[in-house]
Amino acid sequence: MGVTVEAGQVKQGTPMCVPSKNFVDIGIVTSIEINHKQVDVAKKGQEVCVKIEPIPGESPKMYGRHFEATDILVSKISRQSIDALKDWFRDEMQKSDWQLIVELKKVFEII
Repeated sequence: MGVTVEAGQVKQGTPMCVPSKNFVDIGIVTSIEINHKQVDVAKKGQEVCVKIEPIPGESPKMYGRHFEATDILVSKISRQSIDALKDWFRDEMQKSDWQLIVELKKVFEII
């Protein structure tokens, strides 16, 4: 599926959800391509193709049925994932990435 990264970054293994559709979990990013070349990360402003596979044990969420082209997909974060960012990826994070995390904490009501 083609997407534009509007803020932050997307990495393989990122769980994705659609807040406007009752936070429906659509799956996990398993690959990212830019111009038909596989990459590990996509950053703000890049147009990429992502492959999202269902979360193991859950039924697949279908484009056009569970979410639309106009829906915004976001990384599903938790207190544990934020702590992992701080512990393991702090040097890869920009100030704008941390600002996005603060915004997402409000969306997901994480204290």
